[in-house]
Amino acid sequence: MQLRWGAHTDTGKVRQQNEDALLAEAGLFAVADGMGGHNAGEVASALAVTTLKTGLREGIATSDVLRNLVQQANSVIYTASLDDSTQVGMGTTLTAVAVVPEGDGHILVANVGDSRTYLLRNGEMRCVTTDHSYVQELVNEGVITADDARTHPRRNIVTRALGIDRNVTVDVQSLRVERGDRLMLCSDGLVDEVTDADIADVLRMHPIPNEAAQTLVHAANAAGGRDNTTVVVIDVVGDDIDISGDSTRPFVTPLQDDATPAAIAVPEAKKKRSRVLISLSVIVVVAIVAIGLSVLGMYARSGYFIGEKDGVVVVYRGRPGGVLWFKPTISAVSEVSVEDLPPDVVSDVESERTFSSSLTAQKFLQFLESVPTTTTTSTTTTSTSSTTKTTVP
Repeated sequence: MQLRWGAHTDTGKVRQQNEDALLAEAGLFAVADGMGGHNAGEVASALAVTTLKTGLREGIATSDVLRNLVQQANSVIYTASLDDSTQVGMGTTLTAVAVVPEGDGHILVANVGDSRTYLLRNGEMRCVTTDHSYVQELVNEGVITADDARTHPRRNIVTRALGIDRNVTVDVQSLRVERGDRLMLCSDGLVDEVTDADIADVLRMHPIPNEAAQTLVHAANAAGGRDNTTVVVIDVVGDDIDISGDSTRPFVTPLQDDATPAAIAVPEAKKKRSRVLISLSVIVVVAIVAIGLSVLGMYARSGYFIGEKDGVVVVYRGRPGGVLWFKPTISAVSEVSVEDLPPDVVSDVESERTFSSSLTAQKFLQFLESVPTTTTTSTTTTSTSSTTKTTVP
């Protein structure tokens, strides 16, 4: 099997750092989308693809080999989070494609979380993987549609990720590919901004993998770029196809954001120098204002905290009290009544305890649901009390 591939990744328009990681080498391809506290998501995704790459030494011949390799990546990330307090709770999604040596046209596809692998065949595209996410469960149950899932307020909650727990279940499937097929791996930064129909159009219109990957990333940024976006495009080609050159490079330097037809139009030589300087000044001022608002918005929307609404415990996304006009929004609502909680736990709620990610906030909600309700027992002659210390996640 001969392959031609291209890859592209970008931080996006809102995030300050790129927590995605990719692997694109002959026989093994992967996209990982990290999550966690400061820099922790970047560490988790890098550990995932680095660990996966070790499988190239021995070859990935069976589903069990690939599954064990991904589970090994889970152990590496989980152990690293225990060794460094600044990385507690870090994790990453992962989707990977491995070419089976002498597999008669078969590949293996693995995924954990909501990073996806697509197959384009004869102009028709389908998603090969199934998201491990809260909204996907709602889609499976018929509560919402796939289109609703793209804009659902809880679409960022994954139900499975590498590094969160000691063990993880990995979905692995065998897929037969043929000449002319195109595979596309991506992080959710793409599918949250661009519809599947538009993704398929780009993959059909751009025959060179690098160009297809770059165009998809720019499309995500043009639609808002609220997250990091990473795309790997792989073509199954024949012996008579030249697969040398840039199209097989495992990583492509991202195009500059201003490399658009409107931005690269060269002003006519006869335009006055003063008009050019004025235009540049306006652009600089607008850019500074836009960057300032973006940074403020990122700060205001970063983090999660516990609070209460209508007597029940809820998880808010944002900063307690809000920042200017950026107010916290409800990320999750529990069934736990504040009045049923012990005083020491109530103090956590009332003090609006903060969390670095939605996953750690969700674990705290699970803890609250396991806390016994408060009871008081008294007699006229004696009274006793006892206190139980519980480690809050």
